[in-house]
Amino acid sequence: MRIFFWLMLGSLPLLLVGCANSVFYYPDRVNYEPRLPEPVPHEDVWMEASNGLRLHGWFLKAKGEAKGTIVFLHGNAQNLTSHVAYVNWLPAAGYNVLLVDYRGYGLSPGKPTRRGVLDDARTAWFYARQRPEVNPDKMILFGQSLGGANAIALAGSEKLPGLKAVIADSAFSSYGSIAREKMLQIPVLGYLVWPFSPLIVSNGLSPVTVVKEIAPVPLLLIHGDRDEVVPSTHSDRLYAKAGDPVLLWTVQGAGHTDAFGRFRATSAPRLLKFLDYALSGDPAMLDPADQEHLSAH
Repeated sequence: MRIFFWLMLGSLPLLLVGCANSVFYYPDRVNYEPRLPEPVPHEDVWMEASNGLRLHGWFLKAKGEAKGTIVFLHGNAQNLTSHVAYVNWLPAAGYNVLLVDYRGYGLSPGKPTRRGVLDDARTAWFYARQRPEVNPDKMILFGQSLGGANAIALAGSEKLPGLKAVIADSAFSSYGSIAREKMLQIPVLGYLVWPFSPLIVSNGLSPVTVVKEIAPVPLLLIHGDRDEVVPSTHSDRLYAKAGDPVLLWTVQGAGHTDAFGRFRATSAPRLLKFLDYALSGDPAMLDPADQEHLSAH
């Protein structure tokens, strides 16, 4: 019996490798568009990833002359037809928005992997640059949750042409740290597995390892102080490691990705001022509070 116990305990890390990695991906193929409060005018687009997969996306065209183009990377659950609700207001403010479904999400074929979804983000960036409506020198990378981590990882690992700013909302700082936090939430089992967590989830491609390389491109980190999915300490770590210019918004009373959900009324105008700053390079365009914090990092 004792031998059986130790054999089972020893095999737990191997058994949980797949489970731990799957924490990051909850794709589905449900069409949430009929559930949106109002229709979102869009063009269905397709783009080819480096391995030949044809990824599905939506292109939301700016009303009037576009100020710039935002490539939006969504979180780890559902698909773009649900996440579009976070950015459907941006075209009216003068911004094109490209949303992409990673492999395995929505209409995109394949299975998500850490390197795969990062490659899909890169594919979306270069697809957007070649569209006729897009000024390739005025582009923003905006991600939420998993998408925020991918936005930082992509912009920190290579110099993206035309990049004017990176925005990461509710992003985790590293794969290993968020996985360990989730393991400890499993009664009893979590404490047994926690010592093996570095073997289960590696920190490869984690945003905290490359966030400093985004500079001198402006970086905006956003996090709710009541986020129970990804604690705000993750953005604190990213902020501490980032190079200038960088801003951290801690949204009081907000949960996970609430900034442009429940708190959109206050967050949206502030974000538009940040975008004006990013595209112009003039700090005077920022919200007064952000002007002060920009020089205090």
